[in-house]
Amino acid sequence: MTSTEIALLLNNDLEKITRIGEIIGKKIPERDVFTALNDYEKTFIYIDIFENHTTNGGFEEFFWNSSGQFSHEILAAYEAVGATKTATLIYNAFTEFGEIPIPKDNAFRKKILTELNSDAWETLDQAFYKSKEAIVPLVLNFVAKNSAHFD
Repeated sequence: MTSTEIALLLNNDLEKITRIGEIIGKKIPERDVFTALNDYEKTFIYIDIFENHTTNGGFEEFFWNSSGQFSHEILAAYEAVGATKTATLIYNAFTEFGEIPIPKDNAFRKKILTELNSDAWETLDQAFYKSKEAIVPLVLNFVAKNSAHFD
């Protein structure tokens, strides 16, 4: 039995997510370097990145920080786990951003952000915070269905 399969046996879903994140995190040599991860592990990490940044600061903070370089990968990750409501919100944020694809270059993204209307971000943030989409069960289901690709 793999470490991920053992983590999936924990009683609390948030503990499962935390443990799986710790397992995958051991493969990340430095911040934002995911070359040692396979696509399934990256899906998990991209969702974790987005959830952390938007929960703590919303869409604008997400795009402002280095996490914004993974915008398109994060959209694909939500689609991969079946989180269609959140994927739609992310896509809507892309259209507000005004530059598609979203630039990987952090300085260029920040320049664009300073020129945008912040009211749009507030609307997207509120929609995200009010969303009833059950991300944790969707992610755990994704991990369980693809457990052979973890560890």
